[in-house]
Amino acid sequence: MTKDSLNDHDIIRIKEAELVTRLKTMSIDELEQHAQKIMEDMGSSNYSSIMADVMKCLKEDQSEGYSRFEMVQKKLQDSLPNKAYMSDIYARLAAIVMTIISRKFQDLL
Repeated sequence: MTKDSLNDHDIIRIKEAELVTRLKTMSIDELEQHAQKIMEDMGSSNYSSIMADVMKCLKEDQSEGYSRFEMVQKKLQDSLPNKAYMSDIYARLAAIVMTIISRKFQDLL
């Protein structure tokens, strides 16, 4: 990580607008490290399985009035065993996951 890199706790604490700006400059590896760490903190060490589930939900046309971002948040909330007291953790994790997916799997978004 560079000196401008964020640690996992910074991801949770910084303002949302700054987070979005910082996510755009992070490498895929750094994004995945943050996503894995946050998922582990929320009780799951199965990053690959959760990402596969998220991608599957994005492929399905079941929006039920939800945006893709809201669908990802809901899938993460349903998939992670330790529930967060602050719901914006799911939004922040969803932002990381969506950034990863958009860079790796552009055709899903």
